[in-house]
Amino acid sequence: MKNIIRFTFGLLTFALTFVACTSNSPEKKLELLSSKAEKISNDFKKIRLEAEVLSIAIEKLYAAQTTTLPTIDTKKYELATNGVFTKPVNDGGSAVFVSGVIPINENIKNVVYFTEPIDANFKALLQKYPEIVQVYYNDENSYNRIYPFFDVLSQYEAKMNIPSFNFYYLADAAHNPEEKSVWVNEPYVDPAGRGWMVSAIAPVHYNNKMVGVPGIDVTINTITERYLKDSIGSMNVIIDNNGSIVTAQEEIINLFSFPPLFDHKYIETIKQDTYRKELYNISLSRDGNVRAIANEILKNKKQIVNAEINGEQVTIIAAPIPELKWYLLEVLK
Repeated sequence: MKNIIRFTFGLLTFALTFVACTSNSPEKKLELLSSKAEKISNDFKKIRLEAEVLSIAIEKLYAAQTTTLPTIDTKKYELATNGVFTKPVNDGGSAVFVSGVIPINENIKNVVYFTEPIDANFKALLQKYPEIVQVYYNDENSYNRIYPFFDVLSQYEAKMNIPSFNFYYLADAAHNPEEKSVWVNEPYVDPAGRGWMVSAIAPVHYNNKMVGVPGIDVTINTITERYLKDSIGSMNVIIDNNGSIVTAQEEIINLFSFPPLFDHKYIETIKQDTYRKELYNISLSRDGNVRAIANEILKNKKQIVNAEINGEQVTIIAAPIPELKWYLLEVLK
C-alpha cells in the first residue's frame, strides 16, 4: 500500500512539475503574448475606423455648407494681433487656429464656420475611448480645429504650414493610394503639446480633391499605462517595423543600454516632424547581439530568439501587432 501511495505521489509531483515547466515555456509565453498583441491590434483598429467615420461626416459638412453657414455664431471668432484667425473663448467646443501662412479670406473663414458641427463628433469620441487624448481636423489652408480646447496662440507658431506635417500628408494619394484611414505609426512629437504620440488619420475629399484630414491622437504614455503597466514580473517592449522603440519598461531600456525614455519637453514650438529615430533603434544598436535580435525578428520573422545581452543568456519572444505594424516583445531570463 505504501509503495502505491509513493508511486501515486511521484506521478502527481511529476505531473505538477511538467505543467509548471510547460506553462513557463517560451511557446506558452508566446501564446499569451500573442493574445495581448491581438488585443492591442483590435483596440487600435477600432480607433482607425473612427477616423474614417469622421472623414465621411466632414465631407457631408462640405456638401451642406450653404445650409449650415447661416446657423453659426460667427462673432465668437476673431483675427488675433499676430494674424491668426482663432476662437479666443472656450465655449465648450474645440479650439480653432488658422495660421495665416495662406492669407485668410472669407472662403477660409467659411470653412471654419461650417465645420463647427464636427465638435459634437469629437466630444463623443473622447467619451467613447479612454485611449484617445484629442481629436482634430486640419485643412489645406492650415486651419486646425482641435478638441479639447486649449490656448492655441501660446502653443502654436503663427504661419505654421500644417500640410507639411506627417499627420496631414500621410493621408494624401501619394502616401495613401487607397484613400482610407491609416496610422501615423512612428511616434512623433505633438505640436499641440501632448508629447510623443501616434495618430489615426483619413482624407477628406470635396470637388474631387483632398481638402483636409481629421486625426485621432493616442499618446505613447497612454499606450504604456494601458498595455505595459499590467505586465508585473514581465519585461516588455513595443518596437515598430524599423526596430525603433515605441515604449518599454525601464528594465528593458537598461538591458539594451539605451538612454532613459523621457517625454518631450516643450522648450519651443514644434515647427517640423520630430522623431526618436536611431537613438532608440535596436536595429542600430552598438551591441551586435541586439542588432542580431532585431534582424531575426524583423527580417526573418522569428518569434522565439535565444541570445546573449550584456553577458546574460535571454530568450526574446515576439508577437506582431498587425494594425500598427509593430511588435510586442518580452524578454525571458
